[in-house]
Amino acid sequence: MKTNPADLFIAIDIGAGLGVKIGLFKDPHHQIDQTLLSADEAGDEFTIFSTRVLETTESLLKQHGRSMSEARSIGIAAPGLFRHDGAFLLAANLPFLNDHNLKQWIAEQTGLPTAIENDANVGGLAEWSVMRVDLLYWVFGGGWGGAWIHHDGEVMYPALDWNQQDDSLHYTNEPGYSIPLSKLALKPLFYQFGASFDRFEQIVADDMDVEGGQLTGPSGNPDTVRAEVILSGPGRCRLFRAVVGDDDFYERFLDIKQTKSMSDPSIAGAYISQLSEMRVESALNTDRLFGHVLAMATQTMFKAARKDGLRDGLPICLGGKPSYALPYFGPTAQRRMGALGVMSYMRPSVIDERGFNANLVGAAVLAQKALATSIS
Repeated sequence: MKTNPADLFIAIDIGAGLGVKIGLFKDPHHQIDQTLLSADEAGDEFTIFSTRVLETTESLLKQHGRSMSEARSIGIAAPGLFRHDGAFLLAANLPFLNDHNLKQWIAEQTGLPTAIENDANVGGLAEWSVMRVDLLYWVFGGGWGGAWIHHDGEVMYPALDWNQQDDSLHYTNEPGYSIPLSKLALKPLFYQFGASFDRFEQIVADDMDVEGGQLTGPSGNPDTVRAEVILSGPGRCRLFRAVVGDDDFYERFLDIKQTKSMSDPSIAGAYISQLSEMRVESALNTDRLFGHVLAMATQTMFKAARKDGLRDGLPICLGGKPSYALPYFGPTAQRRMGALGVMSYMRPSVIDERGFNANLVGAAVLAQKALATSIS
């Protein structure tokens, strides 16, 4: 849609326990400013949280001599799943939002067109706002989130009104949670790179306090695991621990503080990349294994989604901190994807490359869509 110099859009990015980013935009590619409402300041009760988000937004507007009445619309990115009316069905790490309709509350308080979407879908919209083609957007963080964006900007097969049946999820929209990986296929693959899948399974079971110590995949299948158990920030960290086993040779390349952090997924990923950069074999094998598993999961996704129109050759944009390791796991993943008949290519997020926050930019796109819907 066309914009004019006076346009003002509000973008809100609710983090999973990390606080709320709020941005002001002239349009999705021209950000005015942003601020952060910390998780502690935001609170953990719906009305308090919602009120503080609006108060922080109004304060940011005031700093720029603007008011809420001058804004045209609001877009909200949030972790979790939604009902068709915008109410939270399952708010990831923010249970106090469950069953509440933040979209409706903010729209009623401000009188502005408001839209809300899962943060991976919003990140995909941010990529689409630049590329304007069919694309997949994958974000590796605590799990593996994703979105398939049509060239007209539509989120394909979003997980709205989820009935809690794994087989009702579309592989492109909740890939990490819904895609199964066969344990029978993983065991020899792990062995190929000097790792034990049984050891990996025990590491995950211990970390996640899995009852009985056995991982199960979608629909409770004991013969599979969910893809994001491996394909995520914590998954890459656990892979490294499984590859290393009792061998502490890699510690020669790290200082004491770094070595002690290797079990912390929020920190260890950067050190694994550092070790790969130095050609330390255990780190190289970790990323080769990660790449093989990613190719396996990608093949499963494309096989299932081709009937819905997912085509080969479309770009796959990667977001999230673990995606910064693309130079290390990417070459293996890309080769294996080609060998498995998947001709799409992975690339870093175009929004990240420009130094912007994908969720905020995507929320600005969502705000524009909300405005267009309100006047159509």
